Amino acid sequence: MNEQDQTNTSRLNKLLWLIFLLPACAVAAYVAYQLGNKNMASMAYLAGQLFIYAAVGAAAFYGLFLRKRSGAYYITVLLFFYIAMFAAGKISMDKQKLQAAVAMQSAKEEMQRLATAIQKNNDSKDGNVLSQIVETGPATTPKASGQFGEMERFMKDFMNSAAAYKNDYLRELNAADWDRIMDYKRIAHDKDMLESKVILDKAKAIISKFEASTDSLYDTGRAKIRSLSLDEGTKQSMLDGFNRGAQNSKAQIMQNWQLEKKAVQEIESMLMVLADKKKWTMEGEQLMFRDQATLTKFNLHQQKLQDILKEQEETQQRHLKKSSTEMDKLNNNFQK
Repeated sequence: MNEQDQTNTSRLNKLLWLIFLLPACAVAAYVAYQLGNKNMASMAYLAGQLFIYAAVGAAAFYGLFLRKRSGAYYITVLLFFYIAMFAAGKISMDKQKLQAAVAMQSAKEEMQRLATAIQKNNDSKDGNVLSQIVETGPATTPKASGQFGEMERFMKDFMNSAAAYKNDYLRELNAADWDRIMDYKRIAHDKDMLESKVILDKAKAIISKFEASTDSLYDTGRAKIRSLSLDEGTKQSMLDGFNRGAQNSKAQIMQNWQLEKKAVQEIESMLMVLADKKKWTMEGEQLMFRDQATLTKFNLHQQKLQDILKEQEETQQRHLKKSSTEMDKLNNNFQK
């Protein structure tokens, strides 16, 4: 080999690292993109994470191809790695933010659908003590993709599971003839109020049954989170958030069960007033009392019942509003 060939070979060896730098940066960018897909925190957090990966990758590249060169080469490789990783991570995070917005909007639409159905139900009760069945949504393919698609699937599924749980409760009350409990024509023919007592006892047992099984709703939610196609870290974060939210949500549900019991007590008191059938009569569809004292006593319990139903409705609306606010906060955190 002549002197010119040796010079060319030496130059080629010096530039050989540049040939491998481009595919190495591509690999680093791919790693960053995948990290961005899994990152549920902010871009600032991802940027710090990527810098560590870039530093380690640059050190490995330097050791393989540039160990006899000055430290300036390491800084150059680190700069190329970090730029490639940051760009790929940013693209991935922007995609994640878009999917987060899609997932949160889809979940909010489902919550709004249920809230509208509940409000329509409340508006149509017109003093009736029994709510109507709220139509639950069918399981559908999430609008978002990736991890946020799984989160969307869970949020919508859990909301509908809670509605289905309430529907099961209402169906059992219906089966116990609770919708007829304040049917004055029925009461007028209820000898010794025996039928009313049977209905009341069944209703109390149903309330106790569903109150005792409230935890099963949240246990099922936790099991569904564990079954989602998410990495373990994300699952644990979801479980932590779910458990924090469950504390307030369960407290609201348990409060509602206490209000249900109070409502039954007031209805029982109203039936006790109506037990003496000599003190009232039916004129068409109108209930008429024969003396003011009995009317006053009946109206007192009826007003207490309406106050309980109003408190239930207001508590329900506050819970829905709070849930919507928390969902907005969660989406804002994802957009940072």
